[in-house]
Amino acid sequence: MEIVRRAAACAVVGSLLALLLKKYTPELSVLSAAATGGLILWSSITVCSRIVEALRKIAERSGVEAVYLSPVLKCVGIGVVTHMASQLCRDAQQGSVGAAVEFCGVLCALYVTLPLIESLLSVVEKLP
Repeated sequence: MEIVRRAAACAVVGSLLALLLKKYTPELSVLSAAATGGLILWSSITVCSRIVEALRKIAERSGVEAVYLSPVLKCVGIGVVTHMASQLCRDAQQGSVGAAVEFCGVLCALYVTLPLIESLLSVVEKLP
């Protein structure tokens, strides 16, 4: 896929730039890494939209309601954003901030899935 090649090239160039900047200005090095990650994520949005559309079509054909698909997709998005942010914090030598971001991501993922958990429990309650 062309997107993977562009992402890899962007990652190599961004990483080299971050390494060069780290020697003289560590702050710009972290900013360069964040910009590179953001650019790669931005370029992958088209693939994400195709995946979401395909999952919606599969859900429609199988009879699965969007109520069940939406929390899963939101959790994946939360996981990606949380992972990127926590890794950037760790690159900036801020491990405790990265851990806090991960904890926040876990809580948000749990909150997003609460309706799914509630519907699962209601199904279990109806079982004999």
